[in-house]
Order: sequence, then C-alpha cells, then structure tokens
Amino acid sequence: MSWYKEYRDQWKEIIETVASEEHRTTQMVEKDTIQSMFLSDLSKSDIPFVFKGGTSLSKSYNLIDRFSEDIDLSMNRKPTESEKKKIKSIIIGIADDLGFKLMNPEDIQSRYNYNKYIFEYESLISEVYPEIIIETSFYQAVYPVEIHSISSFIGKFCKERKITLPIPFEAANVDMQVQSLERTFIDKIFAICDYRIQDMQDRDSRHLYDIAKLLPHINFSTELVNLISEVREDRMQSKNNPSAKPEYNIHEMLREIIDSHFYEQDYNEITKKLIYEDVSYEEAIRNGIALVADMAIFEYKRNGIETV
Repeated sequence: MSWYKEYRDQWKEIIETVASEEHRTTQMVEKDTIQSMFLSDLSKSDIPFVFKGGTSLSKSYNLIDRFSEDIDLSMNRKPTESEKKKIKSIIIGIADDLGFKLMNPEDIQSRYNYNKYIFEYESLISEVYPEIIIETSFYQAVYPVEIHSISSFIGKFCKERKITLPIPFEAANVDMQVQSLERTFIDKIFAICDYRIQDMQDRDSRHLYDIAKLLPHINFSTELVNLISEVREDRMQSKNNPSAKPEYNIHEMLREIIDSHFYEQDYNEITKKLIYEDVSYEEAIRNGIALVADMAIFEYKRNGIETV
C-alpha cells in the first residue's frame, strides 16, 4: 500500500492543480501532503509528541515561506525507556502504512536521545524516490507547548475556495501539540551560536531567515527573559549545545556572526533557493539577529546574578 492508496490519478491531478494555483512546485505540494498524512497518524498515538522546528513554523503558525523536508519531534518531558521503544515502533509503523521505505535502519536505536529516520516514498511527480526525514530529539524537554491546527497546502486551498475533495483527506487539518514561538526563537538563537562555535555552516543559515520572520511575533517580556534562562540551563546539560555555557556571551557572538559574514555564502547559495519570497541575506540579518544583538535578553543570569 502506498500513501495515495487507490487514488493515484486523483492525487496527481489535485497536487498539480494546487501547485499551479498557489505558485508552488508540485514536489513541494506532494511532500507537504505526505507530511500532513504522517502527522495525522502520529496525532492519534498515545505518546504526547510535540511538533517543533522549521516545518512547524510553516504548517502550524504560517510564519515562514520556505521549503522544509524535516519533521522535528520531541516531548514536553523526558520519555521513559519503554516509551522510546514504543516511539520507534510508532514511527516505523506509520511509515510502513504509508508505503515509506526506511533507508538507514542501522542508524536507528530506540535508546538514543536523537534519531534521524530517512524514508523514501513513491512520488507521483518524479521518477526519483524523494526523501522524508523524521527527527526525534529528547535531550531537553520541550516547553511551553500549545495545541495548534496543522495545516496543509491542499487543506488551505480547499477551505479558501469552499471545495470538497472527491477523495478522503482527513489530514487536511490536524490538531497537535506544537512548541511555542518563543521557545523556537530561543532555540534558533542558541543553534546559530552553537554552529558558529562548531564551525558548521552547511544548510544552517536557514535559521537566520526563520529568526527574522519570528521576531515580529515575539512578546519581549519578563516571562521571555525567564524562559531564556530556563532553556539555557537545560541546554547546558548537553555537550551538543556549547553556546549555552556561562562563558559565552550570546550578544557578542551574534555581533561576531554578523561582522564575519559567517553564514552569508550558505544563505546565498542554499537558503535563498529554499524560500519562496525575496529576502536577501542583508535583510534577514537586519530584521533578525542584528536586532537581538542589541537587546539584553540573552545575558546569562544565575540566581538573579548577571554574568557574561
């Protein structure tokens, strides 16, 4: 059984129509549809998954306009060992039902706090089998979370035009736990600093675009400052998040990232090809981390004492 079931011709026509009307590629609309089907099935499990990351900003908050092939999942608490085993079983079971083929089974270990599932699926558009990537990360608990409707291109297209599809598509809109915008903003600021410390640029400049799109929707309050401190303390527990350590000054790091143009080449060569609007590197910097660099919100405080 494949994701399109017995409706191959109907799905192909629907995807091509929506792509044409919405000025998207057919590959993007197809992948978005398949992501929605996966999330719909995932929302029915008894594991309290939290949907986060760039794809959630697009499908839950409609804030970014870029291509994202990953589905990032976590939980708002640490999973038990039995839950980790169940999570692996749930993800692979849903993938099997949708006709996905797991390409890296040897890399998936239920005891790991991080797993990257790489699946291939049959495309109605391309002769090449595209990938869909599911990432699970349990290094830190995700908080705060909100219940949001997970939208899809096809679902929005039909709703706006009051169209009823001739075939079943219960994944048009799905309610699911989603990481809050404030937490996503915080994680992305720390992420670009982590990648700078680790000298990693490849495909990571997308965070600059996301931060610029997030910023107008962030409530800069005492609650946000407290959340930043709480998240930083959590991130300190992981060796993968070096910028959270007290010796790093986030504001100075952001200024260094700007002055060194560290992400500029990757942004111009990779990120600009993934976004569906004209946002230059300079614009992303100016409307994003340049503003954050001039704020005091990421100054590290422990027990009310400010440190650098």
